[in-house]
Amino acid sequence: MIERNKDNRILLVLDIISLCTALYISIFLRFHKDPGLNVLFLAYDGLYYLIFGLVITIYIAVFYFNAYGEKPLFKQNPYEKIAAVLKNQFLVFICLIALLYIIKVGFWASRAVILMTVFFSTVFDIVIHFLYGSYLQRKEEIKRKPRRFLLITDDTSENATDLLKGMLYEKDDIIRVVTPEEYSKCSAEIEKTTKYDEIAVYLHSENVEKLYHGFFTDPDRPVNYILNTGGIPSSAEMISSTEHLSSIYHSGLKEKCPVLGVGFTVTNLSEAVQYVRDNARNLKGKYICFGNVHTTVTAYENEKYMEVQNGACFIFPDGVPIHREQLNKGHRRACRVAGPDFMRLMFLSAMDGKTSMYFYGSTPETIEGIKQNLEKNYVGIDVRGYESPPFRELSPEEDEEVVNRINASGADILWVGLGAPKQESWMYAHKDRINALMLGVGAGFDFHAGTVKRAPLWIQKMGMEWLYRLLQDPKKLLFRYLVTNFKFVLYRVLDRH
Repeated sequence: MIERNKDNRILLVLDIISLCTALYISIFLRFHKDPGLNVLFLAYDGLYYLIFGLVITIYIAVFYFNAYGEKPLFKQNPYEKIAAVLKNQFLVFICLIALLYIIKVGFWASRAVILMTVFFSTVFDIVIHFLYGSYLQRKEEIKRKPRRFLLITDDTSENATDLLKGMLYEKDDIIRVVTPEEYSKCSAEIEKTTKYDEIAVYLHSENVEKLYHGFFTDPDRPVNYILNTGGIPSSAEMISSTEHLSSIYHSGLKEKCPVLGVGFTVTNLSEAVQYVRDNARNLKGKYICFGNVHTTVTAYENEKYMEVQNGACFIFPDGVPIHREQLNKGHRRACRVAGPDFMRLMFLSAMDGKTSMYFYGSTPETIEGIKQNLEKNYVGIDVRGYESPPFRELSPEEDEEVVNRINASGADILWVGLGAPKQESWMYAHKDRINALMLGVGAGFDFHAGTVKRAPLWIQKMGMEWLYRLLQDPKKLLFRYLVTNFKFVLYRVLDRH
């Protein structure tokens, strides 16, 4: 954290230099025909000196306000770097214009100077963020601690070792290679005598499923599966690839990261889907939440809802700010697990008909849209029922009928789309009453029904999906985003857990 603060301060200095340079260039281009800039400053009673001071002060405040919730610069993808710059620039110049008019000098400031400064400063900042980000990434790779690997493979040649080394960092090392048979027979001895950090698995045969279920579904140490076939589709953020091979990290979903008291699971999309698919029957009667800023703030303010959230077997980080909090707290493997993305991968993995589902929630129109989508795009998926409950509280008799219908269907997974915080409270109230694993996915119903259009992928990567949704439904979401996001930032500063 100290190292990151140092990097942030250096980035802030670079950004301020670029900002001042942009403002000076803009003033020069606008007034270069005048008999000298000194005359300009004197003629306007130091107006542009005032603008210099205001811009720097505002930029420092905005930078630290935003930087706390951002990923470290070296971990940001190009979309996120651009988004961070645009967000900073927007806030800085909105605040500047407002202040200039509040102190009644906005009329005298050149609009051309302000607009050119915004343009030049944005371009300079983007270049700086890309260059400095590359420098920090190289520095991180240099100081990265070496990892020791135990390789389990049935490849008798040295291909597996060579391929694994191609995925590793320079300081990483393979300290031991064993076959699946050796590991199965002598796992205790191997664990005792081999001081490794991670396990890597590369198999040609069908033994991968046997080995996985036998030893690694709940590992004591991290595991990377290096497979020559696919399996569950994997998100780009958590997969390493070389030619036709994929390296999928599996942690057993043991790691937790509290955010304002809510215990979020540290995982990635593919691992979460794989774990739920493989363990759905063992988790029957329990429930999973997908948490965002709104649900986290609600839990922080409401003790009962906090109990509901933390009563889940897993809470996946649906929102970008939650994911960034995990990264800020040192969980380098943390990834966002958005409800709609989780549903899509689960649908794909369930096309073999081995995992049955039931849908409960939303409107009849949305339920019909989901049904059509599944029948068209996910052939072979086993859906045991669709149900849209009335928009009122059910009587005890009606509620019991719902429970009986769901249980009679024999579904392994129950998708719940009642909207937060209602759906989480509903799952908590039906814990151990419903013989299925319940997942509260809220708006995921609308996205997969096609009744609400999801943001394009490039907007999601920029972390601006919230803005896209806000523009779709401003009446519903404006107050929520303004109030809960402000509270989240405030509580995050005050809370030290």
